[in-house]
Amino acid sequence: MSEVSSEGFTSAEGAAAARDAEWDVRVDLAAMFRLTQLFGWDDTVWNHITARVPGTDHTFLMHRFGLLYEEITASNLIKVDENGNVLEGPPDVNTAGFVIHSAIHLHHPHNKFVFHAHPPSAIAATAFKDGIPFWVQDSSMLYGKIGYHDWEGLSVDLDERFRIAENLGDNKVLIMRNHGFLTVGATAGEAFMNMYYAIRLCEVAVQAESSGLELEPASPALWKMSCKQYESFSPGKYEWPALKRRCDRADPSYKN
Repeated sequence: MSEVSSEGFTSAEGAAAARDAEWDVRVDLAAMFRLTQLFGWDDTVWNHITARVPGTDHTFLMHRFGLLYEEITASNLIKVDENGNVLEGPPDVNTAGFVIHSAIHLHHPHNKFVFHAHPPSAIAATAFKDGIPFWVQDSSMLYGKIGYHDWEGLSVDLDERFRIAENLGDNKVLIMRNHGFLTVGATAGEAFMNMYYAIRLCEVAVQAESSGLELEPASPALWKMSCKQYESFSPGKYEWPALKRRCDRADPSYKN
């Protein structure tokens, strides 16, 4: 006879619920990879997106090293623990991916999805000495929510995890100087849309700064007000279902 948990589930029902919850996360994570490729933000087999396994403290899902983003599916994601041990899947792990993502999964557990990318249209902005300037309304949702992490070479030193986690703090975006972008979210949609707006912020900054024209900076009070207004439109709430429909139309095999 199955034992009954405090939530009223039998042990068998609890195990089934855990499997279903993990599968939902796998499908969302695979969709993030496919959408990254569709948006042109991928970099062959490099860069990484991860998700915490539901019901665990530090175990997370990441893609199998060597796969293109359009080859990633819910079932071929690998499972890794906080020490870099592969619990499910081939043992070869992208070291930089593990270092960067475990920094967040270990120290910021409320951020269940972590997205790292080097989008070619925006990466030049990571070299701006004084940070990324805000120029347009779309960017304002991230005003006051961006941290900065100085470049330390390839992220293969475990000690860098502490500095990455500290520099992210309570922010939603981490600009990794001379390197790339990191965004986080409680959901796949939140992490993806934070990346979407971070990239737009940087694309506009590069274009505007290179125009040679005088620019209107707007007041800090106005940027803060606009950021507050955006709180009525939680990133991912409306976009994520629509983005998954786009993914379904392009190639539904990500769900396999």
